Amino acid sequence: DLDETLLDRSTSLRAFLTDQYQRYEKALGEVPYPIWEAKFIELDARGHVHKSVVYPQILSIFGGNPSLADALHEDYRLGCSTHARPFDRMAETLSSLRERDIALGLITNGETEFQTRHIHALGLDRIMDVILISEAEGLRKPDAAIFHRALNRLKIAPQRAIFIGDNPAVDIVGAHDAGLKTAWLSAGQTWPDHLPPNPGPQIDGLSQVLDLLPFK
Repeated sequence: DLDETLLDRSTSLRAFLTDQYQRYEKALGEVPYPIWEAKFIELDARGHVHKSVVYPQILSIFGGNPSLADALHEDYRLGCSTHARPFDRMAETLSSLRERDIALGLITNGETEFQTRHIHALGLDRIMDVILISEAEGLRKPDAAIFHRALNRLKIAPQRAIFIGDNPAVDIVGAHDAGLKTAWLSAGQTWPDHLPPNPGPQIDGLSQVLDLLPFK
């Protein structure tokens, strides 16, 4: 997984929003930055709400210039990746896995161009064996087909693979239902009551993946 697994999306987004607010402050309404940021994060809902919806909403809430919504969205689409931040020890962890001859694949939901920019910003295109972006593949997690497609490209059987992600339903239950082992990067979340129990180990940081070796 990419967002909130390899990419520290929350920190990256806040860095971008700080920059965007400074550049567009006079058109955003009568609102100090901390309040504007908090409302954006709320409306964004961990990336589940498209920014074409978020920007008109936040401009309406604070009395900003409504005609600016498209420009702000385009600014986000083109510029967010310049603030991309990896999680601590991401490069070190992936390098350690590579040194152990473990094949690496990335599956992410999202728009191809937008996610590709973030993948390049983190240098993941240089270390991953396969990268699947939902828009380009015409499939989205938790559809088992996208996990199987990645495994086919890696030439690895599901039972020999482990998927690491932060989203309980999309990443963990999805991968488990596709026959993969899983490790849930909880990042302070609580496992949802409405889902089946977490089928694999829970980790609090990406580097803890190394503690799971060998993947049996």
